[in-house]
Amino acid sequence: MRHLTSMAPADLHKRSVERRAVEAAIWGMPIVAMDAVRQGFLRDLGANYNDIAYYSKPADWRFQTTTPNASTNYIYSAYDTRRDGPIVLEVPPVVGAGLYGQLCDMWDVPLTIVGPGGDDKGEGGKYLLLPPDCGDAIPDGYIPVRQQTYGGFWLMRAIPKSGSDEDNAAAIALLKKIRMYPLSKADAPPEQRFIDASGKLWDGIPRMDETFYAMLAKMVNEEPVLPRDLAMMNMLRSIGIEKGKQFAPDATTNAALENAIAEAKAFFQDLQISALKPYWEGAHWALPDLSGVKTEFSYQSTDMLDVDYRGMGGFFFWAPPKKSDASAPTIYVNAVADADGKPLSGDRTYRLRVPANVPAKQYWSATVYDWDAAGFIREAPVVSLDSFNEQAIGNADGSLDIYFSPTAPAGQDNNWIATAKGKNWFVIFRLYGPDKAFFEKTWKLPDIEMVAGK
Repeated sequence: MRHLTSMAPADLHKRSVERRAVEAAIWGMPIVAMDAVRQGFLRDLGANYNDIAYYSKPADWRFQTTTPNASTNYIYSAYDTRRDGPIVLEVPPVVGAGLYGQLCDMWDVPLTIVGPGGDDKGEGGKYLLLPPDCGDAIPDGYIPVRQQTYGGFWLMRAIPKSGSDEDNAAAIALLKKIRMYPLSKADAPPEQRFIDASGKLWDGIPRMDETFYAMLAKMVNEEPVLPRDLAMMNMLRSIGIEKGKQFAPDATTNAALENAIAEAKAFFQDLQISALKPYWEGAHWALPDLSGVKTEFSYQSTDMLDVDYRGMGGFFFWAPPKKSDASAPTIYVNAVADADGKPLSGDRTYRLRVPANVPAKQYWSATVYDWDAAGFIREAPVVSLDSFNEQAIGNADGSLDIYFSPTAPAGQDNNWIATAKGKNWFVIFRLYGPDKAFFEKTWKLPDIEMVAGK
């Protein structure tokens, strides 16, 4: 083995930059990912801060963020308290449809839940989103939400009672009662601007190439340095990222950064596989991130900031549920392998038999994602199947078969979710309004099975 001390100085420097850059990407993945979602909102939808984007119908593949669902009417907004000061979010009473969502900071830490499971208890209320340097004086009549970043966002879902046009219209009517404006304009709030994102490309997945580090440098300059991250600031400086300074890597550094981000991506994918501990004995379904669940997705305990699992979470999902216990409004399990433990491949045909009486009081869904990017498979004609689907054909015992393949098997068009040849994929099974049979494990989701000969 060649000793590092015998390496040429230029080679040693490149190696050092590369190692530091891998750690920088693991540390910075969540804040870069949240900025990517925000930049897609501003750029692709033509939005401004405090505008509200929504889906008048469930999203299709064009909603390019990490692991969204495709069954409910998403609602999103981003804000900047450095620019506007404290922000008011008015949430209406939940009538005519379900409403659930998260308020998150730019590190994707869920700050509070909105809706019946949150501080407003479904009765409506005014949340006050506060910058990190805000004092203690809070006006009466607001639910204060303190955060560690100046920027932030919220993601809600308006959940129709059924898949009917009438119930979907009720969900849209509910979400259009939401208001967002600076506290300084509370006496005369501006007219709320809504943007329908349906059918529009919203590219919010960060590029996992050397440009990742320019986005990271941007966020380091925009947001405060937290005490927990002081040592990381020294590591970032060694790759050219320093608060208050322009990031301008040369060609040699860019080559090292390109290698580093590829390694960080492989690390996230490998960690996701190893992190999946079977929820049911002998099954390949698992809660997506036990480290996040235990800390309400802050990833911070008295002993450690778990940057490894936080980075992995930032690569695979966003706006995680603050609660993942029996009180949670929603719960997810995911699978990256079939019943034989082999990776799910777009070159094969698979079947999932969903048993009868799924313990979900609102609805359930199965949704497919590209393993390489963690978003919907681009150009996929069908990305999800859910219990709102009245065309899917069930079995005599109340179960339902779902098929996964690049093209629909003969006679299974209504029970099919598309995959793509040459691409591995994974699936998330969501239960909204999870019932006790899930937590008591008296109901079990079987593994995905490869169809013989396909």
